[in-house]
Amino acid sequence: MARGPRTPALLAAALLCAAIVPAADLEIWQIQGQGTASPHVNQVVTTRGAIVTAVGPAGFCMQTPPARADGDPLTSDGIYVYLGASPTVQPGEAVDVSGTAAEYYGLTEIKQATVTVVATGAPLPDPVEFDSGTPPPIRPWDETTLERFEGMLVRVASGTVSGPTDRYGCFHVVARSGRAFREPGITYPGLAGLPVWDGNPEVIEVSPGWGSGGSLAMNAGSAASVTGALGWFSPSAGAGRYQIWPTSVSAAPPTLPRPVRASAGSEWTVATLNLLELTDDHDDPTVGEKVVSSAEYASRLAKHSLHLRHVLGAPDLLAVQEVESRVVLGDLAARVAADDPSLAYSAHVVEATDRTTINVGFLARATIRVDSVQAVGADATFSHGGESWRTFDRPPLVLRGARLGGAVPFPFVAIAVHLRSLLDIDGSNGEWVRAKRDAGARWLAAYVQELQTADPSARIAIGGDFNAFEFTDGYVDVLGQITGTPDPLGALLPVQTITSPPLADQVLSVPPADRYSYVYRGSAQTLDHILTSSALAPFVRGAAFGRANADAAVPLASDASTPLRATDHDGLVVYLAGDSDGDGVPDDRETRPPRRALRRASP
Repeated sequence: MARGPRTPALLAAALLCAAIVPAADLEIWQIQGQGTASPHVNQVVTTRGAIVTAVGPAGFCMQTPPARADGDPLTSDGIYVYLGASPTVQPGEAVDVSGTAAEYYGLTEIKQATVTVVATGAPLPDPVEFDSGTPPPIRPWDETTLERFEGMLVRVASGTVSGPTDRYGCFHVVARSGRAFREPGITYPGLAGLPVWDGNPEVIEVSPGWGSGGSLAMNAGSAASVTGALGWFSPSAGAGRYQIWPTSVSAAPPTLPRPVRASAGSEWTVATLNLLELTDDHDDPTVGEKVVSSAEYASRLAKHSLHLRHVLGAPDLLAVQEVESRVVLGDLAARVAADDPSLAYSAHVVEATDRTTINVGFLARATIRVDSVQAVGADATFSHGGESWRTFDRPPLVLRGARLGGAVPFPFVAIAVHLRSLLDIDGSNGEWVRAKRDAGARWLAAYVQELQTADPSARIAIGGDFNAFEFTDGYVDVLGQITGTPDPLGALLPVQTITSPPLADQVLSVPPADRYSYVYRGSAQTLDHILTSSALAPFVRGAAFGRANADAAVPLASDASTPLRATDHDGLVVYLAGDSDGDGVPDDRETRPPRRALRRASP
């Protein structure tokens, strides 16, 4: 890269060159053009006196000095210069650049560039302010909505980190107070006649390392300010997204972990938690599992123990998902007992017939009497495309037992579930995915209804990773189908009312601003639920998510000293009142005779 003298005098000359730019030279806004691609692709272009604004690992962004901008809101005054090596230029330098204009998977750039520094100390252009209206928070968008700012400095002055640092070192922000949430419907553009979710287009990805792997450990919920160049990332043709390539970031992180409240009086708790592929360090040749090192296995057990004890409050009964085997779940129970000898858990897993490594199971404290544990639905099938398919890859697990502690045990039925994910629901295999999700929801609704019909007084709790929202996803209303309370917005595969009386989704008792268990590309969403039968309703005393995972930066997953990012889902806890005397009246609603007033004897 050629570098000229670094003198203030040359800077003044560079900034005045608007009137004397040779005919062969172009301004950045001319190279960018008004459309989505440069009108000068594959042509050698030269621009002079541009200001370096942001420097990355393999190139830099530069911008036309404000005095030479064309004032056209449809053209960008910034552009990326790709060098393929670490640049030696610095922000605030004025440069002449000559190279080939190109489109790299949607990013306009100058490549094969010769760069000459002609001055230093140039003031940076004022950044474009991103706010509640820029970028627009609703669809549809014009295709050049963000293209017109490509390569330019932008700023989120008062934003919120809406998604934590991921495994690629990126995080997500919105230019407002408060995070972005998943909403009902099919992701934009959707289908005619069905609810549509706009996809939260106001969420912007921030890439501190510009794809180099460098990162900042940012937790979701942080109040943040970000300034940088607007870049573009595309792993392949036909897919990509805009990113802020930051030059400065400041943040006020939220309090994490945020544990659930302690049980009050004779309350007890049921909970659910996805353990995120908890597999051990032993290679089982009959299963294609991920085998981790002994050190990683010990670290993960330590983190889950911390999380279970200090974030979820050591629930009496915990439904778990994504555990390799009963042995692995037993190892977790042993680790908990080693960390706190007062906590004795028994592990219950019935491994799926296909030997999946992401089974469902239960951890039951000594406060729970386990009468039986049975997998159900393993033989259930559904028809699609003229073929028969298995309804459940991970069959539901039913635990019958009672909570101990009072004079009379509190009987209940608990069901642990992990339903088919949303993966590829919009893709080439979408019809099959939708049919499988619908089949799983209908089967579970019918099974619960059988329990209710056989015993209307059955106290039933169904917990787990439903891979479904508390509302319709537009294709399938999974929770509406299971609970018997369909979303009035409807779905492509309509709900068939089976469950009566309906079940209650305890997620709906959580305040809306706290109603999420997972964060996907900056949008908070609820995938984990606990449903309760009407017979259990008089005993429900609330629900809460333990905050330590969904908002925590992914790099924290390797830190065994903290419960943060033990997994990618937050656990949900439901509080239940006791019934010590077994009369069907919750302990905290018992009517007792008033105490006799004590009179102090006269002297």
